[in-house]
Amino acid sequence: NQPVRIDSDAASVEDCLLVNNIGHYRHDDFVDESADRVKKWLRAGLRGYRASGSAAQNLAHVASGQVSCYYEHGYGGPWDVCAGMVLVREAGGVVWDAREEDGSDLKMRFGKGSVCAGGKRVVEDVLRVAGKPTFNFSKS
Repeated sequence: NQPVRIDSDAASVEDCLLVNNIGHYRHDDFVDESADRVKKWLRAGLRGYRASGSAAQNLAHVASGQVSCYYEHGYGGPWDVCAGMVLVREAGGVVWDAREEDGSDLKMRFGKGSVCAGGKRVVEDVLRVAGKPTFNFSKS
């Protein structure tokens, strides 16, 4: 009967068990950008890396503290993240748009989106290391 809580101990990439989904899109520029992002995290000392294809499941794992952070550039649509956003926020975390540099809350829009969720400090560091995603799905 205990409420779920995010992993509040993770404050940086070095403390982070990160779950990431690269999705099914295979445009060369997208694949290169995605691989470069993973390399940046690993070179910065990422504690652990997991890949999973379900945004809802990944967000539930963040909310329950099973993973520290979830990042995805290119999730399928708002239906992929809506319920998970509520879980993470209720568990004490943030759900930000990975395309914004100022820590903006994720807004629901149709089409592919970008998300980074977890405790505020670890999300800030994961986004800092990753850099702003540049691949534009609507122009490819």
